[in-house]
Amino acid sequence: PSLAKNIADAIDPKMKRNNGYFENKDYIVTFAFGHLFRLYDIEQYEGLSPEEKVKWTLDNLPFYPEEFKFGLQRDDGIINQFKIIRTLINRDDCNCIVNAGDSDREGEIIVRLVIKYALKKDVPIKRLWMPDQTPKTIQEELKIMRDDAFYNNLANEGFARTFIDWLYGINLSRYATLKSNSLLRVGRVIAPIVQAIYKRDMAITNFVPRKYY
Repeated sequence: PSLAKNIADAIDPKMKRNNGYFENKDYIVTFAFGHLFRLYDIEQYEGLSPEEKVKWTLDNLPFYPEEFKFGLQRDDGIINQFKIIRTLINRDDCNCIVNAGDSDREGEIIVRLVIKYALKKDVPIKRLWMPDQTPKTIQEELKIMRDDAFYNNLANEGFARTFIDWLYGINLSRYATLKSNSLLRVGRVIAPIVQAIYKRDMAITNFVPRKYY
């Protein structure tokens, strides 16, 4: 929402604020709340709903989906905002979509996923690349927008990291938990961080004092 406000103010400080978006005669500016979509759990690929409680088992590990699938987060605020975005981008007077997500791979895929699941018509998609969020930068970048396809490799990086995180975390967390009978979270980030803390703790435990000049 704060990014949307900055963009709206840069375009037109008097832009009208509505429920979930800003609008004037030329632009509609709406927003997401971080990731609106998350990857399916293993059980959803097997036909179960997200609400069904399941007991983890080794029978379906390791799990590698033929195609990664996303579902809308189960949060009332997120579901409502997605409906607003879907209505806005499919309006008859909407003739171009501008991806104005954060200028990094995460921002790229957040917006692409929303567009993928919300857009029901064929319109050009542009990319607003913002090194910063000052009014001057936003105004200048709006004049030189590239097609969003220009950033396909950036999106590919983002999706590759998302998929490998999922594969690593969902398979190894379940395997370690079932083998140890204790909830153990394994992930691309958490594993090296825990290792670093462990090494530091061991260095403190095994420290031998000596005179220092």
